[in-house]
Parts: sequence; structure tokens; C-alpha cells
Amino acid sequence: MMKNNIAFIAFMFLFSCQQKENKPNQDQLLKNQIQLWKKELLLNGEVGNPCQENIDKWSIENPERFYGLPKDSIKIKSFDANQDKTNDILLYFPAGDCCSCTIGINEASDYLKLIYSNGNEFLSNDNLREKIASKIEGEYYVQTNTDVERAIFSITNFDTEISGTYKLWTLEDPDCCASVEGTFKYNPFTFKIQITHQNVK
Repeated sequence: MMKNNIAFIAFMFLFSCQQKENKPNQDQLLKNQIQLWKKELLLNGEVGNPCQENIDKWSIENPERFYGLPKDSIKIKSFDANQDKTNDILLYFPAGDCCSCTIGINEASDYLKLIYSNGNEFLSNDNLREKIASKIEGEYYVQTNTDVERAIFSITNFDTEISGTYKLWTLEDPDCCASVEGTFKYNPFTFKIQITHQNVK
């Protein structure tokens, strides 16, 4: 555990530096962190390997999973979100629906991980996927007094807040089709969210 903490601190220190001579090390350390996150998602059963054209084969090789890791690179955005002069890092990718289920029923939110500085420590938040969806649902209920079945979202940007778009199902909506869509901005340090909403056209 101590070795892992030391390696992680070294990674964040090098990433925050802007010196060109350190660029290869920064890239390699970030790549290592991404590979570790992908491994954790796989071993925890949250996703399977990237989707294949042969759905039956993929399902056999990835039992009890609906979503796959991305075929292309995991997306990365960095910004000093907590304003401590050290860039925080957001890793994310869309949930690739690998099963042949009814359209809409297995749509899901992006997977994301925030790595951020906290004094002399560097921590990570792996619970943002559930937190943001829950916040969207709660805020929509506050604004409209309408019960919510579920909400899913996609990331578009990361600066002082994590922002993106979402779709929301009310209790009256069929599985295939969300009736509400909108945008959101979520602050991962104050836990506050802002949303817009409109009926799907």
C-alpha cells in the first residue's frame, strides 16, 4: 500500500509540472493510471472487454456484463478545479452497450474517475457516476415535482465543474424512450448541481 501511495504521489507531481523534459515520464505515468483503472473496472465486474460484432461470443466471454471498455482511448481532461495550483484530472469514457437488448433499456451514463489534489495528498473519486445521476434526478424532482425512474448522462467538459448532457425517464416513460433531456453542471467539491431541462422533441 505504501509503495502504491508513493507511486501515485509521484505521478501527480510529475503531471502537474510543465517542463518539457518531463513530458515522456508524465505520459507514461498517466498511461499507467489509466491501465490500472481499466483493470479495476474489469475485475470489479462493472464492464467487460470492448464490444465485438459477435454479441453472443462477447456475452460468453464477459458474463453478467452489459457494457464494454472503449475500443479507442479513454478521454482525459485536466483543470485546477479546486484552485490549489495543481491540475486535477478527469478520466471518462462512454458506456459501450454490448448486448442485444431493447434499445434504451441498457443505455447508461459515462464511466468517470476524478483524480484531485488535497493539500499534500492526491485522492480519487470513483463514485461520481452514481452521484451525478442521483443529483440530476433529485434536482429535476425539486424543479418539477415529477417522480423520476432514472437518468443517464454524458460528459462534455471539465473546468471548475463537470458538465454534460443527460436524458431522464419519468415513471410514465417506456423503457425505450426518455421524455426529458437537458444539460448539467456539477461541482465535485461543493456537491452542488445545476440543470436545464426540456421535453424530448
